[in-house]
Amino acid sequence: MPEVRRHPDARAFLARAEPWLLEAEVERAGVLGSARQALVNEARYDKPTYWATIEEGGRIIGCAYRTPPFRVGVTALPVAALAPLALDLERTYKTVSGICGVDPAASALADVWIARHGGKSAIVSRQFLLTLPDAAPAAAPVGSLRAAEPGDVELARTWGADSARETSIAALDGNLCAQLIGARQLYLFENGGAPRCMLGVLHQTPRAAALAIVYTPPADRRKGFAAAAVAALAVQLRERGIARRFVYIDPANAGAQALCRTLGCELVQAGVDIDFR
Repeated sequence: MPEVRRHPDARAFLARAEPWLLEAEVERAGVLGSARQALVNEARYDKPTYWATIEEGGRIIGCAYRTPPFRVGVTALPVAALAPLALDLERTYKTVSGICGVDPAASALADVWIARHGGKSAIVSRQFLLTLPDAAPAAAPVGSLRAAEPGDVELARTWGADSARETSIAALDGNLCAQLIGARQLYLFENGGAPRCMLGVLHQTPRAAALAIVYTPPADRRKGFAAAAVAALAVQLRERGIARRFVYIDPANAGAQALCRTLGCELVQAGVDIDFR
């Protein structure tokens, strides 16, 4: 039977869970990133915070956390872990704002909580994490992919703002795109001497990378620029020795779905954000 093992703070949690989280650092990035942020200044959050590993036979099989007032977050979890986790959460919180993380665990935990406490739940957003293959489409346009430079800041801000407005993902805006230039994680695909598509990588380490921003201005859409850009990025990442390459998409975005079908991306996991009302 899975056991919920509570940890007093982010430091203690990472001491136990970080090696396990790093085994799949992109798939478990939500928990890992939140714990590292809390490690710097856990006082920024309301009290109490919640850090737990779910273990079986002394082996970690999942994690859960909360940095109030935000939602409870979970990694993938076996069904048998849901009831013990809900009970342990109840020892800390009378109410929570919602559940987020990997599906179907997040949705199932939300159902357990509603069944025990009443109320209603509403899905705020969904995300898919897919593999990023490096085979270019057969009819890809000629062009080249380069890292964005300081001189591209205004373009990055403008296209980033346009992308955030179209996708309704406010966090992936022009300011973030400008910041990614300094981290060498923003790219421009050029064709005919002009930039046609912008890519933003949110997570990048020597082991793994995850693309989250793909933007082509309206005048250049349906010409294959996005597919060519993403395939070129995958090749560059592979040549740098980054073996695990992914892309995040909103499954409600028909253009993103079509792009991933063109490239032959495969689903790794689904994520969901759920609010309680």
